[in-house]
Amino acid sequence: VDRLPGVGGGGGFLAMDPLGRPGAGAGPAVGAYGSVNAGVEAATATALVSAVPHGLVFSLFMACKMAGSQLYLLIGERAPASATLRVVFFVSLLCFIVPLLVDDYALTLASFCAFEFGLGLYWPAMAVMRAELVPNHLRATMTSVFRVPLNLLVMACLACAGNVSEPSFFMMCAGMMATCLFFVRHRTPTRRGGMGPGVGQDR
Repeated sequence: VDRLPGVGGGGGFLAMDPLGRPGAGAGPAVGAYGSVNAGVEAATATALVSAVPHGLVFSLFMACKMAGSQLYLLIGERAPASATLRVVFFVSLLCFIVPLLVDDYALTLASFCAFEFGLGLYWPAMAVMRAELVPNHLRATMTSVFRVPLNLLVMACLACAGNVSEPSFFMMCAGMMATCLFFVRHRTPTRRGGMGPGVGQDR
């Protein structure tokens, strides 16, 4: 079993054949992380539908996302990418629950800013996991394939924007974050030369 190189100490192992191609057990893990990518981007697009003073809100979001990316530069070498993703998805789940429990603009905006901060951590961590799970010669193809369900999911969410209440939207986003957390929790390569339950064996 060869360890695939990754930035930031992602700590993933993947069975490779002599030509550097992923082993037969890699499919479930790749599918899981493709599903995670689709869920996060769909939740992002859905959450932005209800954003109010657009200029200020967008600026805050971008600043929070940049801060999250800068934090990853500091912790990426020490924290496995899979652990970072688990924290991001758990906090994102809480961020979407806050507007369901509290009817306060400031707290809702703060929860959205926390979600965007998590996105700043998500993108580099997800890039590390993609590098660990998908070899270079398949990366462009796999990314294009997973763009299809991603775009369909985003289109379905946006098509419902005028017909579904905001609480329902937040519940849907929270559900997607919970699904992403489940996939990362149960489909994560281990650090011990073997493979997790999603890579090479089923629970």
